[in-house]
Amino acid sequence: MVERDAGSRFLRPSNLGAPEAATAALRRRVRRLRAVVDASLLVNSDLDLARIAEHIVAIAVRLIGAERGSLFLLEPDGKTLVSLVAQGLDGERLTVRVGEGIVGTVASRGRALFVHDPYSDRRFDSGVDRTTGFRTRSLLTVPVRDREGSLVAVLQLLNKRRGTFSRDDVTFLADLGAPFALALATARLHLEIVARERLQKEMKLAADIQRTLQPGDLSGVPGLDISAIFQPCLEVGGDYYDCIPTDRGTWWLVVADVSGKGVASAIIASNVQAYLWSRRNDARGLELVVSEGNDLLHHLAQGRKYATLVLVEWDPASRQMRWVNAGHPPPMVQRKGNVQRLEATGPPMGLLPDMRYSSQECVLRAGDALVLYTDGVSEAGEGSAAEEFGLDRVERLVQNLSPGEDASRALAAAVADHLGAAQASDDITILSLRALGASQGGAA
Repeated sequence: MVERDAGSRFLRPSNLGAPEAATAALRRRVRRLRAVVDASLLVNSDLDLARIAEHIVAIAVRLIGAERGSLFLLEPDGKTLVSLVAQGLDGERLTVRVGEGIVGTVASRGRALFVHDPYSDRRFDSGVDRTTGFRTRSLLTVPVRDREGSLVAVLQLLNKRRGTFSRDDVTFLADLGAPFALALATARLHLEIVARERLQKEMKLAADIQRTLQPGDLSGVPGLDISAIFQPCLEVGGDYYDCIPTDRGTWWLVVADVSGKGVASAIIASNVQAYLWSRRNDARGLELVVSEGNDLLHHLAQGRKYATLVLVEWDPASRQMRWVNAGHPPPMVQRKGNVQRLEATGPPMGLLPDMRYSSQECVLRAGDALVLYTDGVSEAGEGSAAEEFGLDRVERLVQNLSPGEDASRALAAAVADHLGAAQASDDITILSLRALGASQGGAA
């Protein structure tokens, strides 16, 4: 559809009635059809959208006989158009808001527009002419649509050399714009595929790095037999576990869970890890370590991320175990068939500044077991037909552990059986340990 507006008019074709005129019109039509075919072939052989746009504008300018041409691409926000090609501007890009100016008017109304006297049209911006020294005498501006009929671009030609722009020119530009719309869709799909592949590679690399940051050998902690399970529900997880030696001959055992999932949570988890390793030789007590870690996390994340954490200090010589529980699901201690829950001794880290934490301690005798886990275990199945796994199930499993049984694998298997075919919706991390006797390498 063509819009007639102020300063514009339609040109009726001359009724020449001569065979030569008919032959010339037919040849012109054939040239234009070939141009559309050539543009379509280019689309199938080139993914460079700018190069395709330049080719299409050049064809339009040459075959319609215009002096210059431009192609404005509609931005994803649907509110602005940016020139992908603007002949005569030496690479300078123009930005137009939808609904403003002649290009913006065509974008908003979706109809082709002739303007035969631009300087009398208030929508015309003569600033480009003043800058370049060019004189715009006439304009043909047409919308470019995709297969679904949605606007994707606006094509504009300036100053037809012979006569004035016609309805045949509008039809030709619509035909010529179709390959560009296809090229645009193809280019965007290609970029999406490339971006997705790049993201997959980066996520795989992040997952590999995260695995290398986990303790590789859990057999080096004196007096304890330790096992661990780490199952992120995405490529990388916000859970974290560790075994950290101190210069006092003790070991820090850690399980933490950063709020949320994925990359952002994994970054915070790596910061928590770095902080704890930097403080491993601080003899002022676990309470202060966690308190200062809380303030640091709150400063870094501004309360938008927090972490629950259990920090245990194990002394092989005395078999003493001291711990701080920062809002984490309670670890379970099994002693001769009885289970004790190690409840929270303070709030999660990072929610509020200036939080204080207390610690507790106990002695682990040979055969005693400690199981630490994240809420991906206790809350597995929440909101599904399977229902929440729950703390009571964790406690019963820990209570029924047989001597020498790997608690991490037993608990992970129980959660998987509970979920059935359902997918875990959160990271699952389990760190379990059993105190060894003197004959097994434990302290006397």
